[in-house]
Amino acid sequence: MRFFAVLFILTLSFTLKTQAENHDGVVKAAFAMTHTPTGRAFRETKFSPDTQTRLEKDLEIAKALMDVAPEREDSYAWLGRRYGYLGRLPEAIQVFSEGLKKFPDSYKLYRYRGRHLARNYQWDQAIADYKKAGELLKDQPDSYEPNGIANALDLTISTFKQNIPYYLGQTSMATGDYKMVLEGMNEAINVPVRFAYMEELIPVTLWKYMALRKLGRHGEAQDELKKVPDEADLIENDQYHRAVNYLKGLYSRKEFLENADVIGKYTVAMKDHFEGNNDAAIKLWNETTDSGPRGFWPSEAELIMIGGN
Repeated sequence: MRFFAVLFILTLSFTLKTQAENHDGVVKAAFAMTHTPTGRAFRETKFSPDTQTRLEKDLEIAKALMDVAPEREDSYAWLGRRYGYLGRLPEAIQVFSEGLKKFPDSYKLYRYRGRHLARNYQWDQAIADYKKAGELLKDQPDSYEPNGIANALDLTISTFKQNIPYYLGQTSMATGDYKMVLEGMNEAINVPVRFAYMEELIPVTLWKYMALRKLGRHGEAQDELKKVPDEADLIENDQYHRAVNYLKGLYSRKEFLENADVIGKYTVAMKDHFEGNNDAAIKLWNETTDSGPRGFWPSEAELIMIGGN
């Protein structure tokens, strides 16, 4: 009996050591990333003076909370997120990884690290984190995911059981696993916050459309667009709604691009691509990834696939 107890302790120690080494490897890879996959050097993320001051203050508060309560899972969650909002992704990934050493069953920390890994072009590891988060959360009750940056109503409208499969599906666009895109989006829309159903349906529809077009299921892609009304009273996803309406033909290309944000321009580029106008698509993919200090990962993924930058 004593032998088995010792064996259990040794096995547990080895497992914990291996997990810690894996987390350290993720962090090392994060800090090693200095360019986007198409070779664009990362630039410092800059905000307006007021926004910069507010975000830096939020970071200092999160650091203070970590000093006071390092034994709490949320201390790691918030400190990592605050680094992320400032564009300091490797530091965010490091905080989440340290948290996971202490809280190995934290679906929250896996979810947040996955999001930051995706933005840092560590797509395979991000997908692994999302899958792990989903497994850990599967048999637990759902809960609202607190906003780090408030929307116009300062209202939380999504849950972990929405966001984890949603971001798993979205990130799978980068690896060409379009069936996983569909699976993730279908799972995300099955657990909506009812009053915010349209807020989830619209971005889910956009990514399902992209995946279905990639799979050559063009009729199904068009059917997805029909699920979204032309008009909707939204809290967060107006730009996604405009993009879906563009795909529905409610705007001309020129008209839409006049006021398109980065997701809108990406959507136009994808439509150009699906219609065989790859020169126009490449131009917009380049424009969107050039516009961000760390590129724009959905466009980077398409540029890699098409071999043009």
